[in-house]
Amino acid sequence: MKASKEIAEKAERYEQLKAEIDKLYEELEEFANENGLEDVWVTGFGVSQEPEGEERLNGEFCDQCIRGEDSGDGTYYYPIEGSTQYLWVGYSF
Repeated sequence: MKASKEIAEKAERYEQLKAEIDKLYEELEEFANENGLEDVWVTGFGVSQEPEGEERLNGEFCDQCIRGEDSGDGTYYYPIEGSTQYLWVGYSF
């Protein structure tokens, strides 16, 4: 069996996108680590119109669920400069 040219092109594109995603993740994870999430596993990022959870310092919000004595997950919301939107960072611990 041989792979089609179309499948090979998709594999090549996948490699390119994955490299870009990995670089973006590293940069976003660095931001999260520098802003209070250094001791958790960062699971995702995005932009939200509205934050959820409890308000913290500087207009930040945290929506967290404890699953056991020392485990859980949550989403932290950082206000975006010059915007009404929030950068969200999903995490687990």
